[in-house]
This record gives sequence, C-alpha cells and structure tokens, in this order.
Amino acid sequence: MNSMDTLKYFIEYFNLKHFIANNHPLKLLSIFGTMLVMVIVAYFVCEFIRKKIIKYALGKHKKTGSGEQEAEELQQLMDEDLFTRAMRNARILLYLLILGWGMHQVVIGPVYLNAVNLIFTALCTLAAIRFVTGFIPFQMDVYFRRRGSTLNEVQAKSLLPIIKGLIWAIGGTFLLDNLGLHVSTIVAGLGIVGVSVGLAGQAILKDFFSYIVILLDKPFQVGDFVELSNGKSGSVEYVGPKTTRLISLDGDTVVCANAEMTSGVLVNQGSIKEREVEVELAIAYTNPMPVVRKFPELIKEVVNSFPQCRYERCCMLKFGPANFLFQLIYKVSPQAGGLNAFMNTQSEVNLAIQDRLNEEKIPGAYPTQTILLTDMTPPKPASPQPLPDSSPQTREN
Repeated sequence: MNSMDTLKYFIEYFNLKHFIANNHPLKLLSIFGTMLVMVIVAYFVCEFIRKKIIKYALGKHKKTGSGEQEAEELQQLMDEDLFTRAMRNARILLYLLILGWGMHQVVIGPVYLNAVNLIFTALCTLAAIRFVTGFIPFQMDVYFRRRGSTLNEVQAKSLLPIIKGLIWAIGGTFLLDNLGLHVSTIVAGLGIVGVSVGLAGQAILKDFFSYIVILLDKPFQVGDFVELSNGKSGSVEYVGPKTTRLISLDGDTVVCANAEMTSGVLVNQGSIKEREVEVELAIAYTNPMPVVRKFPELIKEVVNSFPQCRYERCCMLKFGPANFLFQLIYKVSPQAGGLNAFMNTQSEVNLAIQDRLNEEKIPGAYPTQTILLTDMTPPKPASPQPLPDSSPQTREN
C-alpha cells in the first residue's frame, strides 16, 4: 500500500458522526483549554528553572551588583549558547508530552490511535535525543569552566561526536523497537560486523582506547614537553583518536601512535611547577680565603637579580684537582615560552655569573699538571770495556 492508498484509507475510515458522538465540542474545548494552560505553565516553569540555575551558578561567586558585570560573570561560568539550546530542547520535549496527553484524551478509532502513537513516539524520541545531546556538552562545559578552562580548550571535546553517536544509536534502537521492527536481529548483525571490524583493526582500536586512557588519566596536556622511553621528545601539539603530534626542539613534527604514549615510561617536563637547575662552579686555589668565603653571596645576588629564579643554595662541594668546587642550585618558575624560555633563562644566569666573576676579578681554574724532579744530577757514563783480540793466531812449528 503506497502513501496515496494509505491516505485514502484514512479518509474513508473517518466517521464524523461517530467522532462527534464520542467527543462533544465542549469536551474538545476543555481539552484544548487545559492543554493551553499546561503549555503556559510549562513555559513559566522552564523560565523559573532557568533563572534558578543562573542564580545557583552566580551564588557560588561574589556578586558585583551591576547587570553588565553579572552577565560577564555568567559568561565565565557557562556557555550561554549551550545553555539556551539545552533549555529550548527541554521546553520542546515538555510541549510534546502535553500534546501527547491531549491526543490521548480524544476518543478516536484504533487505526488513528495507532498512527498517533507511532508519530508521538517518534517525535518524543527525537526530542529526547536532542535534549540529551544538547545537555551533555553544556554540563561538560560547566565542569571544565569550574577548573579554569572551557569545553573548546580541552581534549575531551573530540569525544562528543562519539557520545552523540552512541545516544543516537540507543534512541534509534528504541524507536525501531516501538515501530515493531525486529531489533534483536539488527543488533545481532551489528555485533557480528563489530567483531569482524575489531579483528581487522586491532591496531586502530588499541590506539583509540589509549586515547581514552589519555583523556581520563591526563598524563600530559597540549603544550607540555614530554620525553618517551623510545627516545622521542617534543612539545605536545595535538592529541587525536589515533595519533599524538609532538614538536621537537629542532622544529620537526613527530607523529606517535597513542599506544606508544601509554605503553612505556613517559617523562612529562611540562607539568613541573618549578624547574631545578644544578650548576658546578670552580675558582682557582690562588684566590684568597676572604674571596672564597664571599663567593656564595656573590652568586646569590646574581641569581636573585632574575625575577623568575629562586635561589636555593651555593656551597663548596669539594676540593678539586686545581680549584675550589662549588655547587649552585636554584629554581626557575614556569614561563610562557615553556622549555625554550627555561633554557634561555639558564643561559642568561650563566652569562651573568661569568660577568660578575670578571668584575670581581675572581679567576677560574685551568686544568694544569706539575712534575716535581727530586734529583737533577745526570748519572756517570760507564767506562768502556776492552774489546776481545780478534787477530788470527799463528802456530809455531
């Protein structure tokens, strides 16, 4: 039966006298009026809930009193577009429920009742899916904003298409089951296909699950400088479902599989709050002791002249072969440039130390070797021994 035949069947099946007999005009008017009142109440309830959510969000923070400043604070706490979309989807779902209630109050034939139930189920399912897929990003954005970032700035945003796909799959399965289709057969077929795809793409699935582990465990973030056990290192530029891209110190792009990022030992130098620097400084033994005792104070002044550095200690470590060996330890606070800025700071501190040593005329130590000779008298030459007589002897007759 095509669409025209179906429409013709519905028109012929409709009996106006039977419909009026079972649904008095006053009853229809009362149903319509009740639905209108329920829609108005639902609208105000949604507005009340929206204002309560905003008030609850602002209640945890200091209010400024000004309307513009309050709007700025609200913008920092939540994404207004995501919030408006979630509330609109909730309002549409509520209106559909009211419409479904009103349709079930009207007495109609079984054919029309089944058609209304199918249409109502499909619309409510789609509205519920849209509400859930709109509410989850909003809730995730609020969660990340409370921790100093937004949904657009975190790696978890890439999981949203997968989450939405799962929600649509669950909602579609529910809808097909209510339409009378054999969902169990479809699910079984999809399961067989899933097993086949899983066996064929084990490496891809391994990298994908490693990507989920990275998102949940957070061993590193974009911008951190990491060093892997296989020798690869660089600053994290991008983390995707399959690979992670690093930018090495030479500027090359290093593409690593996510399984490599989670399987071995990973050193994350970007998550360190302060980087410690240890330097060995040597001055010659020819320096007088007052200069040697003053040396740690001079180094402390140099290190403290850099605002990003924090002096720890400078002490004489040991007596070297030709020098006093000092150990300097200081810490460098995080900077915008990351590892490059840290290396530049370390270089500037080293150069400043050398400049101060030159100003104070404190010589360093050069590796030298002294040979002491105790007896400079050369040994006497040995007397020559006589050579044996090699002339031929004659025999006397």
